[in-house]
Amino acid sequence: MSQKDKVLKILQGIEFPKQGRHNITGDKKGNNLGVVLGKVRDFSGRSTGGIPKVITGRYTNMPKYKPLYDEASKLMKQHNPNFKFTSIQVNKNQKASKHKDGNNVGKSYIIGLGDYTGGEVRVYDEQGDKFHDINIKNRWGTFDGSKLEHETLAFKGERYSLVYYNVN
Repeated sequence: MSQKDKVLKILQGIEFPKQGRHNITGDKKGNNLGVVLGKVRDFSGRSTGGIPKVITGRYTNMPKYKPLYDEASKLMKQHNPNFKFTSIQVNKNQKASKHKDGNNVGKSYIIGLGDYTGGEVRVYDEQGDKFHDINIKNRWGTFDGSKLEHETLAFKGERYSLVYYNVN
């Protein structure tokens, strides 16, 4: 069994919580499913000098998600052992609206897993008027989401995306 298949099997066995993210998806009802594994910015008020601390996300070490974090980390290590990341955003059937990643720094890697069609990632140039589409189904894509607007194109089926990035 390939590492992608191992990760997909784990993903399919997890019931994901609702995740707000309405600023990214436009879903004001909070029906987005996903988790952040690894480091997150803590906006709960425990900041120093007005800057939120970076802490380990609450889902990272939960028994339900720990195998996903471990196997997803191995997946990235197989793809690019030199890419250091602090966090993995895991999404289930999430269609992101055009946005930039406000709390990320540098390039991110993304891969799509599951039985779906469509769902490419559209990445715009810095002026926002030209774009290219990245097919991430069982493939890696990379770009700097903090500098370049991007969005998810329409898809059908069950689509998981894993985004590996660094928090600032």
